[in-house]
Amino acid sequence: CDTLFRHVWVGDADAADPARLAAVTQQLAPVQDPADAAVKAQLKAHADEAIAKDVFGVPSFEVDGKVFWGLDGLPMLRAYLDGDAWFDGPPWDSVSGVPSGIARR
Repeated sequence: CDTLFRHVWVGDADAADPARLAAVTQQLAPVQDPADAAVKAQLKAHADEAIAKDVFGVPSFEVDGKVFWGLDGLPMLRAYLDGDAWFDGPPWDSVSGVPSGIARR
C-alpha cells in the first residue's frame, strides 16, 4: 500500500502515466493480473462496500464503529488505539452533525 500511495500522491507526477504504471506494476510483481476481469470485479465489489459504509478517502480504517481516513488520519487512529479519551467525548461525536458536502447517488 505504501508503494501505491507514494506512486499516486508523492512527487507531483501523473499517477496514470503508462510508463510509471508499468514500473510500479513490475516493482510490486502482483500475483494476479491487475487487468483481469475477476480482479476488476473484486475491486468494484470492495468499492461498492466502501460506498455503502460511507467511507470517504483512502486509506480508511474502521475501529469500534469509528472511521479514520486519509494518510493524515493515521496519527488520530494511533491516538485512538492508544486510548486517548478525546475520542469518547463531544469533540469526536459532534462531527457527525456536520452536513456532508457530497451526495452519492
